[in-house]
Amino acid sequence: MSAFAFLISMAPDEGAIAFEASSVIGEALLDGHSAFVFLYEDGVYFGSGLREIPQGDLDAASALTGLANHSQCTIVACVTAAERRGLSETSLADGIKLGGLGEWTEAVINADSVVQFK
Repeated sequence: MSAFAFLISMAPDEGAIAFEASSVIGEALLDGHSAFVFLYEDGVYFGSGLREIPQGDLDAASALTGLANHSQCTIVACVTAAERRGLSETSLADGIKLGGLGEWTEAVINADSVVQFK
């Protein structure tokens, strides 16, 4: 199967595209592909374990973090972008780690396809 590298650089509250990102990544995994997801700029908010969503509201970030423990999915939040936004390793959702642009570059080199959500 194919290896995908996904770059998410918009916040999870930015409308339908945020839900589309989670959906596309989930579908790729269901089809047997591997996914490397890099959370960059405001995309690091997808990885926050501190989000409080009102009851009954849908949350694109929860949909994505639910994929973090999939055996073929790796989700990395940019350490610099996270620190600038007050996030640390301890404030990330389970299964999401901090990393740098070097990891993103390596994922792009090894990927069959690269998809950006901005």
